[in-house]
Amino acid sequence: MGVPAEGEPATEPDSARAGARFPQEEQPGEFPAPRVPQFADDIPGDDAGPRVRPYVLTRGRTQSTYELALETMVNVRADARWTGAALNSEYQPVRAACRRPVSVAEVAATLSIPLGVARVLLSDMAELGLLHIHGTERTAEGRPPLALMRRVLDGLQRI
Repeated sequence: MGVPAEGEPATEPDSARAGARFPQEEQPGEFPAPRVPQFADDIPGDDAGPRVRPYVLTRGRTQSTYELALETMVNVRADARWTGAALNSEYQPVRAACRRPVSVAEVAATLSIPLGVARVLLSDMAELGLLHIHGTERTAEGRPPLALMRRVLDGLQRI
């Protein structure tokens, strides 16, 4: 096989040759088709129960009333009245995670939910009087103190 002489038509190379980019015919059964799970229950190793989309937990909201930074510490209020809206099933795992002061990042990590979802849920709970939001200290540069960030990191590593 060489370069065609002037005036001769170029011929297509044999596509069945080794290393061909686009073979004419694929051999059936050579590569099994990947199995795509159709339901959350079909995913191997997922024993956490049925999945809920994060936006369902916040009813589609993505903005929180309070500005909650990653390092903002929160905990449930001792005087909180857990009746009515407070009994909302979305709040119960948050309630359990916030029995002691924890950062917003720790809540998200503990509950395996996106940070934005955690912020909305925590903000809602604070509005209902269920949660105490601690003021966040700042350095002269406007950053959280290094000691606070270390405590948050330690908490995340414990999870």
